[in-house]
Order: sequence, then structure tokens, then C-alpha cells
Amino acid sequence: MAPSEGAPGLPRAEALPPTGHHPRPDAWGKVLGQTRYVGDLSLPGMLHAALVTSNRASARVRALELSAARSLPEVVAVLTAADVPGANSVGVIFPDQPLLAVDRVRMVGERLALVAARSREAAAAAVGAVRVELDPLPSVHDPVAALAPGAPLVHEGGNLIRTFQVVRGDVARHFRRATVVFEAEYRIGGQEHAYLEPQGCLAVPEGRQRVTVYASCQCPFYVQQAVARVLGLSLAAVRVIQTPTGGGFGGKEDYPSEPAACAALLAWHTGLPVRLVYSRETDMQLSSKRHAMVVRHRWGANGAGKLCFAEVETFMDAGAYVGLSTVVAERANVSAIGPYHVPAVRVRTHVVYTNNLFGGAFRGFGAPQVSVAGEATMDALARRLGLDPVEFRRRNVLDDRRRTTCTGTRLERPVLARQCLERAVELAATTPPVAAGRGEKVGTGVGLVLYGCNLHHGGQRLDRSSAVVILQPDGSVVVRVGLTEMGQGLLVAVQTVAAQALGVPPEAVEVCLPDTSTVADSGPTVASRGALAAGRAVLDAVRRLRRRLDPVAAELLHCPPRQVELLGGHARVRGEPERAVPIAQVAAEMAARRIEAIATGWYRSRPRRFDAASGQGGAYDFYAVACHLAQVVVDAELGLVRVARVVAVHDVGRVLHRPALEGQIHGGIVQGMGWATSERLAVREGRLENPSFTDYVIPTASDAPVVEIEAIEGAAGRGPWGSKGIGEPSLIPTPAAVRNAVCDALGIELFELPLVPPVIVAALGQRHPFAWLREQPADEGVGVR
Repeated sequence: MAPSEGAPGLPRAEALPPTGHHPRPDAWGKVLGQTRYVGDLSLPGMLHAALVTSNRASARVRALELSAARSLPEVVAVLTAADVPGANSVGVIFPDQPLLAVDRVRMVGERLALVAARSREAAAAAVGAVRVELDPLPSVHDPVAALAPGAPLVHEGGNLIRTFQVVRGDVARHFRRATVVFEAEYRIGGQEHAYLEPQGCLAVPEGRQRVTVYASCQCPFYVQQAVARVLGLSLAAVRVIQTPTGGGFGGKEDYPSEPAACAALLAWHTGLPVRLVYSRETDMQLSSKRHAMVVRHRWGANGAGKLCFAEVETFMDAGAYVGLSTVVAERANVSAIGPYHVPAVRVRTHVVYTNNLFGGAFRGFGAPQVSVAGEATMDALARRLGLDPVEFRRRNVLDDRRRTTCTGTRLERPVLARQCLERAVELAATTPPVAAGRGEKVGTGVGLVLYGCNLHHGGQRLDRSSAVVILQPDGSVVVRVGLTEMGQGLLVAVQTVAAQALGVPPEAVEVCLPDTSTVADSGPTVASRGALAAGRAVLDAVRRLRRRLDPVAAELLHCPPRQVELLGGHARVRGEPERAVPIAQVAAEMAARRIEAIATGWYRSRPRRFDAASGQGGAYDFYAVACHLAQVVVDAELGLVRVARVVAVHDVGRVLHRPALEGQIHGGIVQGMGWATSERLAVREGRLENPSFTDYVIPTASDAPVVEIEAIEGAAGRGPWGSKGIGEPSLIPTPAAVRNAVCDALGIELFELPLVPPVIVAALGQRHPFAWLREQPADEGVGVR
């Protein structure tokens, strides 16, 4: 299986040479930034950080007694909110989250104080020596209950943060045309990111004027902004260098700003480098998760098997702080209907405070949760109408004739949803049947997705990217981009784009990890936009560079500049391949003439219009579709699910690097399968009770199904040479397909995720059998719960 996001495969460096007591970052920055995992970094005089946190989900802070901790040997600093020189705020969008609590805690794990000591053991002892006195307050842990009258308030302004809507067509009128109506409530659980490398950073101060942060992160510019805010420094005074990052999946988008601000604050006060690296248990207890959601459906179809209307109401559990919840809700809101033509739609998505761990970015960004519900309802309606689930999708899927989404966007032709569906079915039909043992049942399920590529309209201001391309005198190339590699293949994609554009072999191109002092703010590495945005910025830089390169090559070739093409390591005359000179010769000539051989590039998405009140307009720049077909084996007695095979067909625009593409699809399928079948967050009163991979069960290599992949090219995207993102579409259809396959195997409806054995066994006891559904009169509206 090709490597997925969690396996960066980057080399470790040898130990750093000794330096002075206060080393300047630029003396060793390239070594640290390019070759060292943050957990391996060590500098003379470096301190180790630890956190004092709340063990209650909701409480008043009565007292913090710090004197015993401060008196311990090797303890250098113990800080509280009173020691923050700038703003005590780390909220990435809303200023609702303090770096350090002042008088109130709202979640288990909320930070109360920071410790810096000369060893990890001393830091841990200091944490244990801090005496914390908390007065418990009522808490709320369900997003629906949080909106009930009299519910405990997480914040004074109320528990409802915001409601998003999609309103299209007359639901009441189309309701009367439906011959079958299906109602359900789905409870979709959260998910741990399970990246290989826990959260970690190293902050190196230069007095109190500047600080450099080395971080395992997806978004170094987010980290830069948070550290500058907390320390009261300018952005130019805060340098952030991404270290090789062992997986992200969204968990290293906004959250790394918090440990980075902690380490930077301690470094600012002590004048010494400070490293903060979480243990796995701490990471799982404190960091953000995929949002848990309650999704309520009322969908209707007519006797011809056509959807008439769809109503969706979603309650998103934001946890104690907003973080990125409103942004995740934007995608969930417009993704709730999927790739289907529905004449009348009403979607409401409520973002709700609770006293749970806060939700954040996770691969798919809200779309997987609503897609599970949408695809489940499609299957239920199909069975109620006596139709095969695939046939029901054929009658309703968007295509070149019906290409208007629920947000009123007319998709560009060709629309490949039907082709993806049909090809997945064809491929599944050519594979051997899945074998089942005694007492096991086999089922098949389908999941379709319409994925909005790039950032939602609400995040348009961040939809940008910067690149720097340097042509060296020997013809090699250095490329700097502002988007990050975390094992998903961005570096190889950027290398491929730069090599292709300059006509050099890929091994001649060196791509550097991001450094906020060398490239402009490029927004977040999210939404499957890495190759798209970074690649487009690189192409822009190459275009600018060629304004100076082509005239030099033309002189050497004795042709007009417009006839110069770069291919196979040579500059040559278009149409006359025998007239060529090595690109290295052109580069050397540019250097000899002192012609600038560096260029910057920039990308920004096209402006779009979107009405937030109705959810109508250009939510995304362009779209991709995908279909996954899953085959499962279920032990009905034990409630155990084995995913045996997944067929994945994706509309990719243009394949840039096939091994990286297939690696992303493999990884997305396994991660989605794990969430669907085994990855249960056991949260009780806001505390995670299974914060380890012993009790939180992620798939192993032996659990991976047989995967068959087909990439359909032709529907061009906006990426380099028409490519589209693959990181998130590779996951989104899998949980829906697996859930539908389990229901097909057992002949029951399942309304929870993940499908751990207790959920399946309990559902078999209640039995919502398909046979019961089929017995209802076809002309009667039926609600099923």
C-alpha cells in the first residue's frame, strides 16, 4: 500500500553540534527545520514545559497555590494568566478561548498554569505540586440538551453559537407530492486524529524582542498569529518553521497554536529555549477531535423513485470553545444533501457549546458526518420504494442534464457522479465474491460524495498561496512554498509541478518546508488545497522567471524567445528538438550576466458570491465527485465487522503523481473505515476515558481491506494542469458505504456511528428490519425512527 498522510518517511539527522548558551536560530535553523522531528530537538540550556490542567468540565477557580512548585529544584518558571504580556486569547476565529484560565474552566484539560524546568521529571513534579481548588458548576454534554430551556450555560451569551441554513424550493408543496417519507435521527460520534507524532514545538527567544518557533503543524501562519497575539509582538518578530510533521489530518491545523503559545510564553519569560511535547495520553485528552453530531432527517420521494424534498437539522457539538467549528459547520451545511437533485431543500446546522472536548478540523471537515446520514437515508428510501439502492441513486444523481446543487450552483460539465457510480458497480461485479465463515453475513453498500474543492466562500480571504523559485547556476532548483507537508505528498506534488514547468528532472528540484520569514502567508494547508494552491503559485513563479530566462536561452539558440520551450533538461526551439542547450548552461549564463534568477509566485481563488442567509450561491470554486462501494463481513452474534473490499472511483481532473494519489486514497479508506467500525471516543462528563491506542482502537495493517482504485480524468479542476484535490474525497464516502453495507448484511437500520459491537448487538435486539419497511403501503407517508 502506498504511504498515506500519517507516514512522512523523512530521515532523521545526527545530533546537533554544541553551540553557545543562547544559540541564534539562523545558525542551526536549516538543520532543525528540514531534517528533525520536533520531539528530537535539543539545545543547550533548553527547558522542558508541562501543563497544569483542570480535571473538571465546568468549575470556578477558587485558588491556585504555586509556591510549592516554584520552590522545587530545577524548576525555572511557573506562570499563570497574570503573566501573559499580550492578549490572553488563542481562539483562531472567535476570542472566546483563553490561553490560561482566569476564574472559570469549561472543559477537562483546560490550562491553569504553565511550568518550565530543566528536566521532564522536574516539570512533572512541579505540576503535581500545584494545588488547584475548583468549585464545581453544572455542565452539559449533549448538543441537543444544551439548547433546551434551563440548560447550564457554557458561556454567558448562551449555548447556541450560530445557525447556518440552505433554503431552496417550497418544501411544503413538494412534501404533498411524496408517496414515501422517511424520518430518522442519526448520532454520529467524534474521532481522534491518531497522527503518528503527538503535538510538539520548540520556542527559541531572542531577548524579549523576537522568538522563533519550530512546530509540528499544518498552518505555520496560524501559529505565528497566535504567538504574536499572546506575546504582544509584531508578526515580523515571530518566525515559525515547520518541522517534519508526522501526520495531521486537521488535528495540526489550529490546535498547534496552543502548545506553541505556551512554549513561547515560557521562553519569553525565561530567556531560554523551551520545548513542549505531549505524551499520547495528554494529546488525546487535550487536542481537538472530529465533531460529534446529531443529524435529523425528513426526506421524501415519489412513486417514480425521484426525490421530492429533503429537510436536515444538524446539531454540531463544538465543545467548550468555538475553534474552527463554525467553519466546519459551513461545509457540513452545504454538503448535507450530497450529489443529488432535490427540488426543495431546507437545511439548518446549529453550532452548539457543550462542556466536552472541543471539536476541530478533521479530514472531510464536517462532510463525512452529514454524508453518513444522507447516504443512509438514500438507502432507506430505496428499500421503502422497493428499489435497489444503486438504481435509486441513478434516478436522482446529478449529471450533465441536472447539474444544479442544493446551493444553486450549476456544476461545470462534465458532471461525473453517474460515471463514478456505474464504474464502481462494474468493478465490484468483476471481483470474486467475498468469503464468509459460519454465522457471518456479507453485505454491500455504496457511498457517493460531491466535494467542494478548496475553501468555502466564508474562508475566501484565506484562499491564497505564495511560492519562491530559485534557479541555481548549475541548473538545479530551490522551491519554497507556504503550505505544509505532513506525509500527504505535497512536497512531491510541488516538486513534480516545478520540474515539469522548468523542464528539469524532479531530482533537480529541492522543495523546502515552510518558514514564515521566507514566504508570504499562504493560508491553511486544508481542504485538499495543497497541490492546487502551492502548485498554482509555483507555476506563477516559473512564468515570471521565464520572462528573464527565455530571452537568454533564445540568444543561445538563435531564435525568438517565444519559440523557447523547456523539456528534458534542455531549452530547445519549439518544433526543432535537435536545436537545444542544457538548462544548466542557460542558468550559468544568467549567473554570469548577473540576471536575477529568483521569482515569487502567487495564487488566489476566483471571487465568488454567496448568500449566507439562504445558503445559495458559489459555496466553492469547483467540485469533485467520488463513489466508494464497500463489501463487509459481519458476525451478527458478536457484532464484529470486517471490511473485506472497497472499490474507489474518483473524479480527479488530472493525475499529477499516481503513487501519491493512490496512497491518499488507501489512507483515506482505512481512516474512514476505522471511524465507521471501531474508533469510539468514550467521553464521560467531558473526560476521555480511553486516551490510548490500547483502548481507542484504530485499524492496523492487517485490518486494511482489499482496495481497487480507478481515477477518472477529464473533468478539469483548477489545480495545475486541471488537477483536483484528493485528500478529503478519499475518506468521505467510506464510512457511509461501510454503514450501508453492514445494514445490508444484517437487514436492519443502524442510526449510530461508529458501529462498534454494542451498537450492532443492541440494534439487532430492537430490530428495525427491512422487511417491515417493505410491508408499508407505497402510497402512505411513513416516518421511521
